[in-house]
Amino acid sequence: MNEETFLPVIDLRLSNGPERADLAKKLQKALTTSGFFYLEGVDGYDAEELHEMTDWFFKLPEDIKMSVTKRHFNPKAKNLYRGYFPVQEGEISHKEGFEIGSGTRNLKDIPTHEAELLFEGNPWPKVPGQEEKATEFRLFVERYYDLLTQAGLQVLRLVAEAWGVPSEFFTPLFQPSPLSTFRLLHYPPRDPKLLPNSARDGELMLQCDEHQDSGFLTMVSTFHYPGLQILKDDKWVSVAPRPGAMVVNIGILLATISGHKLKATYHRVIDFGSDRYSVPFFFEPSYEADMNIRLPDLEAGVQSEVTQREKKDGDRIEYGPWLMKRLAQFCEYRDQLLRKGQA
Repeated sequence: MNEETFLPVIDLRLSNGPERADLAKKLQKALTTSGFFYLEGVDGYDAEELHEMTDWFFKLPEDIKMSVTKRHFNPKAKNLYRGYFPVQEGEISHKEGFEIGSGTRNLKDIPTHEAELLFEGNPWPKVPGQEEKATEFRLFVERYYDLLTQAGLQVLRLVAEAWGVPSEFFTPLFQPSPLSTFRLLHYPPRDPKLLPNSARDGELMLQCDEHQDSGFLTMVSTFHYPGLQILKDDKWVSVAPRPGAMVVNIGILLATISGHKLKATYHRVIDFGSDRYSVPFFFEPSYEADMNIRLPDLEAGVQSEVTQREKKDGDRIEYGPWLMKRLAQFCEYRDQLLRKGQA
């Protein structure tokens, strides 16, 4: 249970030189085996700064955090999807979080009433006596949303090149406005007396149940904390922390587009007896993105030709409606996926 693994390192600084082709192949190998890797060399990324901002937010008074929460947790709140959520006792998932989206799309351009939920504006904390810090926090989080978006596109360009398709094969899926989520998380240690049986695995206590991510890429800042485990050869293995790096894995959609050559690996978080911070960025396509595309099958020798829209009976699979169905399985969203304006 306590076996530890080190992941391959993908350094984006090498993508600008003669090592690019080798880097793409190394990435391909990582994603066709464990489905996980460490990511370094992201322009503008500073793990220590991110940790400091995360710590600042979660140490705010409870009433301030609840002022930017979702309606499910505060009837006076306007937001249903974005914002803060507290720890929900009795669930396998044992964490509090604050999450934002791009917040940049005009309402008149949103295709459906349901989609409006996914494009909610972002609530920001107002902290008496710390107005300057609160503004700094907002600008910081917005900047990281943008820089991680660019990092995600860089990674997908390398994936495309490893498959022998144009570098920008995936890029149109993220236009005009991606549905990506930037989430700050705090996992407080669990009280064994309040632990539901579903959150036990032998002597271990779970803080996040085993799952596969839904979308394309998840880029997680785990800092120096242990706790993340991946399913490898039918057993749970702990991912060794690599300070300064992010841990990246792919989701079900990218695995599907690759014909499941790329692995959407099951993973979970265990309680190691102390507070833990984690900051995932879920890099997701736009609402209207047609997900019915396929990468070529390298084993069949198809490398230079690719069908950009490989239809099955002419079906169009839009990302937004598919995402709405997937979100319902997570406790922090389960009771919030309602039409805008409903209680």
